[in-house]
Amino acid sequence: MDSNCYKEQINKLRKKANLSRNAHFMVASRYRAYHIFFQFIIITGSTIIAILTFANYDTFLPVTQNLTEEKYKLFVGAFASIIFIFTVIEGFLKFGEKVAKHENMGKQLTTFIRNADPIENSKLLNEDNVTQLTIHYNMLNEAAPTIPTRFIIKAKKELHQRIEISKILEVKPFTNVFFFKIHMKIKQTKSMKMQESSKETMVD
Repeated sequence: MDSNCYKEQINKLRKKANLSRNAHFMVASRYRAYHIFFQFIIITGSTIIAILTFANYDTFLPVTQNLTEEKYKLFVGAFASIIFIFTVIEGFLKFGEKVAKHENMGKQLTTFIRNADPIENSKLLNEDNVTQLTIHYNMLNEAAPTIPTRFIIKAKKELHQRIEISKILEVKPFTNVFFFKIHMKIKQTKSMKMQESSKETMVD
């Protein structure tokens, strides 16, 4: 097997690693948003509960004249229960841990891609290099947290988009990337509609 075949194999590994890396960072970003949302609700809610607990109900009478001590205690208890539920959900789903795991895997895949670059361009490229990289990539995959399918699809679309942008910029360096992305989005939408219509025609 010549060096070009080895380079092609390494290039395929790099593409797979790049796709996985992007997907992991996407998942980490989504879980981070969930984590921040839940933490904001929990911290803000806990602060409000602490204030309400030490305040007397008659403090709020100018605002709500129909307020009684029983209603006030019931409201504080219900609000505390809601915050407790949010705390339990956040603790059960462990968004913070998931963010750390996916980010860590994304960084490891970034390192893998960087290490694969000089090996791919090496003049002394051989089968052992390809085997070692393949083993390393498989080990990373086995240790990686699960990626939901929708993020893999999204990562594929974004990777394809970046490749298309790189190609067009090589030919037309002054192309407006923003408008080109819109053009690609419209093109993808039309393509999806055509595929759906062709499926419906086949069913009929």
